Amino acid sequence: MAVTTSKQTVPLTYHTTIQTDCDATMANNVTGTNSTLYAVTIDNDANAGEINYIKIYDAFSATINSDDPYLSLPVDADEKNITYHIPQGLTFTNGICLAGVSDGGGTAGTTNPSASVVVRLLHS
Repeated sequence: MAVTTSKQTVPLTYHTTIQTDCDATMANNVTGTNSTLYAVTIDNDANAGEINYIKIYDAFSATINSDDPYLSLPVDADEKNITYHIPQGLTFTNGICLAGVSDGGGTAGTTNPSASVVVRLLHS
């Protein structure tokens, strides 16, 4: 068996955005512009016994408990680095806002997780 490495002629234009303490305080426009989201990795390892939800909004600025999330991702208690892949990408025309809650992933959830939840976004 042989291993071959080929140089890519087109530079990759992906970016990683990391929110180190995703809680019920909205992080507005974390990418700074409209984006296409390809993956979300969530580390809920610090939250023993607590399921949390990451709410992602297609907005320049969003309000928790008022605006509907575009995407809501559950993460099991004690889960370390669960990744949601979006191979074709999900387009956010206004920007990406995000928040993390422990009391449900719909519009209404507003309770902070007990400990830090780390969220990594892979986007272009």
